Amino acid sequence: MILVLTTEAGDYSHPNFIQWLNYYKADYLILSGESIIKGDSKVKYNSEGLFVNNINLTKSVNVIFNRRWLTSSELSNLVPDEKLNKDFKNVIVKELYEFKDFFFHELSDALWIPNLENFYVNKLANLSIAKQASLSVPEFIVTNDKNKLLNFVKIHPYIITKAIGNFEVSYTEDSYAINSIYTKIVGESLIAKLPDTFHISIFQQYIKKKKEYRVLFFNNKCYPVELLSQENSFSLIDSRKSLNETSDKENFDREVRIVKGYLPVDLETKIGDFMNIINLNIGCIDLIEDENGEFYFLEVNPVGQISGYSHRANLNFKKEIVEFMIKTDREKNERKRNPIKYQ
Repeated sequence: MILVLTTEAGDYSHPNFIQWLNYYKADYLILSGESIIKGDSKVKYNSEGLFVNNINLTKSVNVIFNRRWLTSSELSNLVPDEKLNKDFKNVIVKELYEFKDFFFHELSDALWIPNLENFYVNKLANLSIAKQASLSVPEFIVTNDKNKLLNFVKIHPYIITKAIGNFEVSYTEDSYAINSIYTKIVGESLIAKLPDTFHISIFQQYIKKKKEYRVLFFNNKCYPVELLSQENSFSLIDSRKSLNETSDKENFDREVRIVKGYLPVDLETKIGDFMNIINLNIGCIDLIEDENGEFYFLEVNPVGQISGYSHRANLNFKKEIVEFMIKTDREKNERKRNPIKYQ
């Protein structure tokens, strides 16, 4: 059986994978944190194994497609008191994630895509590891000190900043969404307004890009797409932005165009080396190519939104991933039926 771990909100890729699983009549089960909260998934764990809706996952599951788990901002209020409600939600979310972490122990014989232990990547650590794999990385500084930032700017006059970690979207009281993860230019006027010390932040050398790439790495193979972010003023700095987040009403719903990409063979080898070092069997890597043809690694996301890039570039990421999962599931079932044969 293939177990799909996901959330009912915020994961726009997994429904497309489900379509392919249905097409091939695969044996699969979808489990989300929300389905447990609502009681749609009835869970039991005892000495006989882990059960969901009377299915023994401990005995049945061979492959786990480990997408997401729970969108905490979508949880219903539990009590009228706002502060108490927030605390209750935090407790429930922590309990559910603790329960999910237990899956890696109970279902350790299954193939995890990606591994749960490498699910939460550290962007700063990965910058260092990327250098070990001979990938170029923009010069950067992590600091909370204005003087150290000013010294960095003397060397690199044009810089950007972005989130160190990965965060859910925040909302104001009137439900206005605030996205804190976008990359932003840091100019002299902003630096001048900073106090002597500020919240710990990362600042990177601004690389003027000729091309931008999103690379799906899976099963030791690279599937690159090129993001034509240079065509639009709104996406020059961050290709994740769309015009509906700007004041350009004439082209309100326009998005960044995506086409099939091509990378040098030696670069794909370095990406493979990097992914093997961090022990990730799947992930979406962000790259840029500067005007001199040099490629720079930016970051990797183990659960990037694969489907949109696959569809818009007329590629078949989803199909190949599903076919691999089904093949692995069948092979593991055969080993279970004939253990002596595979000793």
